[in-house]
Amino acid sequence: MQKHVSEIVKEFSEWGLFINQAGPDNVIRGMPDIKECGEGDLVFVESEIYVTNVQNKKPSAIVTNEKLVDYFKDMANTSILVSKNAKLAQALLRQAYVDRDLRDNGWPQIHDSAVIHETAKIQKNVSIGPNAVISKNVSIGENSTVMANAVVEEGVQIGSGTTIHANTTIAYECVIGDRCIIKSGAVIGMEGFGFAQDEKQKSYRVPQLGNVVIGNDVVIGANTTIDRATFKNTHIANGCKFDNQVHIAHNVQMGEDCLITAQCAVAGSTKIGKRMRCSGQAGILDHLNIADDVILVQRAGVSQDVSEPGIYAGHPLLPLQKWFKNMAILKQLEELKKTITRLEKSK
Repeated sequence: MQKHVSEIVKEFSEWGLFINQAGPDNVIRGMPDIKECGEGDLVFVESEIYVTNVQNKKPSAIVTNEKLVDYFKDMANTSILVSKNAKLAQALLRQAYVDRDLRDNGWPQIHDSAVIHETAKIQKNVSIGPNAVISKNVSIGENSTVMANAVVEEGVQIGSGTTIHANTTIAYECVIGDRCIIKSGAVIGMEGFGFAQDEKQKSYRVPQLGNVVIGNDVVIGANTTIDRATFKNTHIANGCKFDNQVHIAHNVQMGEDCLITAQCAVAGSTKIGKRMRCSGQAGILDHLNIADDVILVQRAGVSQDVSEPGIYAGHPLLPLQKWFKNMAILKQLEELKKTITRLEKSK
């Protein structure tokens, strides 16, 4: 990386990312850990606890917020960029300038060991790694990357600028949008858990013949599984982000911009609204409807529809403040029991 601060500001002008720029137009060569910064570095300061360190280290540029900018007004040799959202600035600038280049791997653009069916349609500038398998009638858009040992089964459609990491499986007829990231070990489009039983409780597989449709700008974490639908599709809308080890069952419909963290599970045919936030180890039962802007915390267990936005916790599911009150009472149960016993004896 070698960029003047003015170039960075110009390149992100459409985002309205910076509301003020002061100091010299320094050259930036890196964006390291704030504790190890120095000349030539740009750092992001969002908390007062890092101010003294940055003042001592004297990096070449600082991105900070309006609340903290006065701490740096005497740093005459440092460029100061003020942003309304320094965290967003960090995400965008690090993606643009210092992110890993997946194509810089030492292999040919399409590795000799990759197995690509003659009917596959591979657009320009697609990178395909060692031992990857691209099956018949697959379509892969421009600037996408399929890394080593990934398997893309027949009829899959992959958009532009999407990355399929190593050891990932995209099952037949699934659709992946543009600019998605599917991380290692993820499995998209395997059969969901569908069985019928006879009178002796023997189970018989019900074929799951739908697919999975994933929108644009979706991130699927490592070892996450999203099951194909029984008939139509399991749908993940634009902008959703999944942590590692998440399970989404067949026929689930998920709205835009949801954030799902590790070890969450959503059972079949549940419909989830936009912008759901789901903290670790939350669980949602099947055939439910979840409203927009629902946040699930404290290992929430959802067994009924959630019709109103808000923060919910626990099992049975409760609004967060009511859950806190119940937990406070729970800690006093032993004393409450003793009090009730004394009152009963005094009758």
